[in-house]
Amino acid sequence: MKIITVLFFLFQLFIIQSVVYAYSFSSPQEYPIKWENLVAENPSPLAQEFVRSAQIINKRLMHGNIPYPSKKISLNWEKGYNRAEDKFVFMRRYGVDCTRLLRYLYINMLHLPYNSKSNTAPIISRTFTHKSSDSSSQLKNFDLVPKTKQGFKPQTGDILAFPGHTIAVLDPDNCIAIQSSIWLCKKSENGFCTDYDYGESAGVSIYHLASDRFCKNGIWKGMDNNKLKFTIGWRHKAFNTWILTLPKEAKPGETIVLSGKNLANKYIYFTGSKTPVKARLIKRSPIYLKDHQIQTVKITVPFDAKSGKLKVYWGIGSPTPEKTVESQSVLAILNHDSHLVSNHSETFVD
Repeated sequence: MKIITVLFFLFQLFIIQSVVYAYSFSSPQEYPIKWENLVAENPSPLAQEFVRSAQIINKRLMHGNIPYPSKKISLNWEKGYNRAEDKFVFMRRYGVDCTRLLRYLYINMLHLPYNSKSNTAPIISRTFTHKSSDSSSQLKNFDLVPKTKQGFKPQTGDILAFPGHTIAVLDPDNCIAIQSSIWLCKKSENGFCTDYDYGESAGVSIYHLASDRFCKNGIWKGMDNNKLKFTIGWRHKAFNTWILTLPKEAKPGETIVLSGKNLANKYIYFTGSKTPVKARLIKRSPIYLKDHQIQTVKITVPFDAKSGKLKVYWGIGSPTPEKTVESQSVLAILNHDSHLVSNHSETFVD
């Protein structure tokens, strides 16, 4: 019995140490993250997936951290990363810098087009922060986040940057980000960092900004230091376009009404139809969901549409299915006798 008691105690100690280890760099004030609440607060499907992805990373960090690389990322590192079957394990072994962590998040976890110039390449902090023709060619999948006099008011999934560093915003209201950093504040007093980790001891973390001088009430100014103020913010276009409501059922050729973010003049794919249909804005009084302006649009159901989810094109130029965000609800397509048109068969079923 004594042996069982000792083993149980050691097991509990291991769990506690694992949690402390995972959060030792991530939360100067030991700030708890309410993951499910954060998912529910975000109407954007991609923002919800971003939160779930960050939660997966957080859980995996409990079994071993990802350090900041001791040397500059090399071509051999890139080759190894591209060949790695489990890129998280590769990063845990060889480390990862801030911009390549964001690449992992957006490409490998969210499966989004990222660098518009080179599909698999990262976007380095200099590209995010410096205006040039080369930067523009890499950032076509992003929109600028407006900057106010007080700072940035970002949303979940936004990227904030200053020369030399980039982070992704996880919980904008509570000043929590995901990042890989060479420097991390572990403890702060009166808004100033009094204890920190540097180099390989830092690395990937779910990080609560230590000082309310630089982040408070959803306004983000910088990273716990006057010299580390954010100069620019970016939002992936896929986070800025989504369908909120749609009817439960419709018939081919029928005009239906949808609501959502940034839907006006966007092309929408119906299940079973290869040709997208453009949505037209219905002029109504503005409706807001948190900070999102919701649009109401009308669209005609294609004659070859089948029951299934809708996909809205978030890109610019000619629409492609690869750059779409899927609706969370299904639209049931009925024939003129009000029978369901199945996506799995060319026959009609009751």
